Amino acid sequence: MLNLEPIFAKVAAEYGLDKHRLAEQGWRESRWNPQAVGKSNDMGVMQLLPATWNGWAPRLGLTDPFDAESNIRAGAAYLVYLRNYVEGRLKLTGFQWSLVAYNWGIGNVTRLIQAGKGWGDIPTIRQDYAINILLGGEVRALAAAEPLPA
Repeated sequence: MLNLEPIFAKVAAEYGLDKHRLAEQGWRESRWNPQAVGKSNDMGVMQLLPATWNGWAPRLGLTDPFDAESNIRAGAAYLVYLRNYVEGRLKLTGFQWSLVAYNWGIGNVTRLIQAGKGWGDIPTIRQDYAINILLGGEVRALAAAEPLPA
């Protein structure tokens, strides 16, 4: 298996993201498979939809959605955009909202908040996605700090 940890660390540092969470998100999305293609034609490690890739790749000077570093970089840039959107425009706190927006779509999150609803109204599968990445990121951080005994 390809070791993408150094790429996640580099890209996360460039974008002000937690490297453990970003790596966990890549794992949850594709099992770190740069060639992965999902049911909706989502592509690469971060499983970016074609429209998302086509919107972000030119801004970042990227050309190949199946190049691991390019895909992770586009995913990180999009995630930062979502974080800024949910914190700035929707006035939501907590990184879980950014993850839900990544997985469920920013339009769905916006409609939910505009309807006066909250976290408990998000479909369970979307909540689980965010929670599992947050928890998995914590486990990765702990494992990196103190290896488990053999």
